[in-house]
Amino acid sequence: MKKISAIGFDWGGVILQHIDGSFAHVAAEYLHVDHECFRRAYFLHNHMINKGAQSKAFDQATEMWQKILLELDRVDQLDAFMTFVQSRPKGDVSQEMIALIQQLKNQGWKLGLLSNASSEGAQRIRNHACLALFDVALFSAEMDCMKPEPEAFQKFTSALGVPSPELVFIDDSTYSLSTAEEIGYIPILFQNTSLLKDQLKALGISV
Repeated sequence: MKKISAIGFDWGGVILQHIDGSFAHVAAEYLHVDHECFRRAYFLHNHMINKGAQSKAFDQATEMWQKILLELDRVDQLDAFMTFVQSRPKGDVSQEMIALIQQLKNQGWKLGLLSNASSEGAQRIRNHACLALFDVALFSAEMDCMKPEPEAFQKFTSALGVPSPELVFIDDSTYSLSTAEEIGYIPILFQNTSLLKDQLKALGISV
């Protein structure tokens, strides 16, 4: 069994959840494009909202969405798509996840949050009371690097004070976890809280 010293979490899609599923899924459905095609186009350009203190918020980043829709041959739908993005509910913090994180904290685990987020998004996340559960909370816009870049995870493990091989990191995006082998941490692809508990138990973490 591998030694584990810290557990890290993504925010959107893991702690903050939407009743209709991931944004990538519903956006691909809205645009009538293949899900993987949408994900590739999004991850090609999402650095425009996730890196740099001057980056625009997710629902205000018209230039980024224009580039994405150009990739998907849907740029004629830009105005309607921006309305779709801006009108989608922000989601709710999962109380099941908060209970799990609280349980892990009570057991003495070192916990961290690492999120790809704009400066505005980071501030919104910081306003949630549940941030007090984490020993470390890092956001891409404030670091000027983002998942899956090794530098983002290196800053995260350094802030937690643990070596990469002793970190478990939970994210709902296969792309964000794509450099796990290179960096050395233990990845968990989040699907739902019940399955996550089973995945943590398989690593020897009691939940």
